[in-house]
Amino acid sequence: MRRAAAVILTGLLLLGLTGCISPFQNACPAIGWLNAVTVDTSAIPGVSAVQFCVKGECSPAPGSETDDDGSLFWVNAEEGGWVLSLDMSAPEVITLRLFDANNVLIRESEESISWTHSDDPCGGPSTAEPLILEP
Repeated sequence: MRRAAAVILTGLLLLGLTGCISPFQNACPAIGWLNAVTVDTSAIPGVSAVQFCVKGECSPAPGSETDDDGSLFWVNAEEGGWVLSLDMSAPEVITLRLFDANNVLIRESEESISWTHSDDPCGGPSTAEPLILEP
């Protein structure tokens, strides 16, 4: 009887080690992702910097001295527009600020974003159509 129990226990242990009955089978890895949206400012003359805010937290201001102000938001210039990178959040509304070459604010507006969310069981990056700004 003991021998049969030991064989069954050993078999269950081996199955558990291979992940077949692992209690962690549905656990998500401890990683995150960034959501991003592209903003096309080509119809607005003189835009040389972009800043955006979500609920009072903003990407670094243009001309700021520091490269890392601790924000989880930032903006990168890309051919044909700007890429706004967020943390894992997917806000429906952002405040968008456009600046000229002298870092003078030339436009501030609220913009709506329609996100498509990942259907991965552990989540994942959301995507959005580019925001195309009109004058």
